[in-house]
Amino acid sequence: MEKYRRIAAFTLLELLVVLLIVSLMSAIVLPRLAGSLDRLNSESVAKKIAAALRYARSQAVSERRTFTARFDFEKREMGIRNLKSGNGNSESEPTYRLPEGVQFAEAAPEERMEAGVFEIVFYPGGNSSGGEVTVLDEKKRQYEISVDLITGAVRLGD
Repeated sequence: MEKYRRIAAFTLLELLVVLLIVSLMSAIVLPRLAGSLDRLNSESVAKKIAAALRYARSQAVSERRTFTARFDFEKREMGIRNLKSGNGNSESEPTYRLPEGVQFAEAAPEERMEAGVFEIVFYPGGNSSGGEVTVLDEKKRQYEISVDLITGAVRLGD
């Protein structure tokens, strides 16, 4: 009997205290982690749009054609298309649809907004029509994507 009393073990009370500490830590840490994941989601949307605009510019230069980035505010989608040489028709490329909770907030210059659609044109010389598009998530975080008029360079900012 003496042999069994020397075995070290946790009591039920010690296990309950540890479970209480772990559950308190989870209650504090998990909501903060979920908030940062939402931020990463909306930031990645802005980065994808900026990458698509850079792609449109590079395609315009390499193919020596005019490419247009079209932002449909009502449908919450963006598409890139290029003008075929000759007949003025356009070829559409895949459209990127914004995920739930993310939307286009505003575009500049506002004069170019027509029926909820805003376009930025990239020319074969590398320049563009310029413009800015703001992406907004449900927590009111904004990401501004701007395209320089002269160089066609795309910048992403908060």
